[in-house]
Amino acid sequence: MKIAFINPPFLPRFSRGQRSPGVIKSGTLYYPYWLTYAAGMAEKHGHEIRLIDCPAAGQSAEELLAALLAEPADLIVLETSTPSWETDGRLADRIGQTLPESRICMVGTHVTAQWRQTLQAFAEVDYVAIGEYDLTVTELADALQGDKPALAGIAGLAYRGSAGAQRTAERPLLRDLDQLPWAAPIYQRFLDFDRYYFNLSHHPMIMLIGGRGCTSMCFYCVYPQVMHGHRYRHRSADDLVSELLWVQENLPQIKEITFEDDNFAADPVFARAFAARAIERGVKLPFFANLRTTVDFDTLKALRHAGLRSCAVGFESGDPLLLQNMRKGQNLELQKRFCRYAAELGVLVHGCFMVGFPGETNESMERTLQLAMYLKPDSAQFYPVMPYPGTGAFRYYQENGYLTTENFRDWLTVEGGHQCVIQLPGLPASAIEAFCERAFRRFHFRPRYLFAKLGQALRQPAEGYRSLRAGMHFLRYTLWNHRRHPASTAEKVLPIPPDWRQRIRVPKGRMEEVKKGT
Repeated sequence: MKIAFINPPFLPRFSRGQRSPGVIKSGTLYYPYWLTYAAGMAEKHGHEIRLIDCPAAGQSAEELLAALLAEPADLIVLETSTPSWETDGRLADRIGQTLPESRICMVGTHVTAQWRQTLQAFAEVDYVAIGEYDLTVTELADALQGDKPALAGIAGLAYRGSAGAQRTAERPLLRDLDQLPWAAPIYQRFLDFDRYYFNLSHHPMIMLIGGRGCTSMCFYCVYPQVMHGHRYRHRSADDLVSELLWVQENLPQIKEITFEDDNFAADPVFARAFAARAIERGVKLPFFANLRTTVDFDTLKALRHAGLRSCAVGFESGDPLLLQNMRKGQNLELQKRFCRYAAELGVLVHGCFMVGFPGETNESMERTLQLAMYLKPDSAQFYPVMPYPGTGAFRYYQENGYLTTENFRDWLTVEGGHQCVIQLPGLPASAIEAFCERAFRRFHFRPRYLFAKLGQALRQPAEGYRSLRAGMHFLRYTLWNHRRHPASTAEKVLPIPPDWRQRIRVPKGRMEEVKKGT
């Protein structure tokens, strides 16, 4: 069967695969890596695949339709996201009307959480793959080759039945990730490496995963909460190192590996085994990884010796109460200890900070900024909490009346920047958004930081070039992004209840509910 795996058009350089999809101020554009693994799995089972990334190629809806007409596919797999959901659904309807013989399946976090609404809203969407969809899509393609496809036996699938929109049983999470094909050879066949950019890695980079899932319970983090669960399942060290060696030998233009695991060191035994095998087998490429502040010194040291150049770390807040309320599983001392470890080992740290948590105030936001400046990461980002459907965060803000809108396109500005869609007691959305813009500038434009970056550039010219390139992207964003909001949402100033600054119990996400069988 011919299957087209498509990252559909939306906004120019829309980075759909991110935890918070958008047009990123640093210029970052992710690879369609989840689609790639699913495409490779389908090919492994005998299907003919195409991988089309419209945002990276600058391909319009009309150009995509023309390409599909020129080379029709039996099954079309469309990835979607929360802010692009309505546009993606309308495109699916256009494709279905243009190519009535093709079947259409939508995948991703948003349709996983809202599969029923998707099938009800878009008449040409035939299926929704719920959760991890590698095997779901493959089994669907297998079934569609028969005269009477037995959809009820395909786990993790939603479709239209005699009683309307219905779904099958939950698909068990893939345990042996060595079953997944290597992404790098598929990228080489279908994508242009130079179009993808990650401001924390040397360009051009390639984006891979070592594992799925995260042992942490942060109530806002979309992939563990909605798709991959809270157990870290990883590839074998040998399989992962073998792919890195393939990249090293076959893609000489690639300068760095970007690992997109939620926490690459969630299993320290695996992380150290990977580091040892990478050194033993001669991996020379540096790599980036997402880490948590809970990583121990010996594991961080092993990764550093194997080539870990930089990492992103979710510090999130400088307020101890908020760290508890968001179920972060770390405290201020762990955050400070991690930065001491990283500084001692020479690992660059990108600090991720968010505001808008239960119990947030102007004072707690300022504590977060002060923590960022105390920790002195190499760079930092400041965002409002983005509560995506299927997460505990979405339920919390929805149930408490803290969402400013449930029009998902409004999760982004007109230009594609992240828009705050929550309003809290004493903190309207505009105040949260204004803090994020102000904090970014205060952190990066203080003289001490600029002098430190200048010194870094003199000592390490490659890092200086990387920082300069990221800075130019941000400058363009500052000059041309006017943060025009797509809807005029009337703001409310909510009163502050007496118990606002107290420990609270937040709702569970989809995967937690699946685990307990509800």
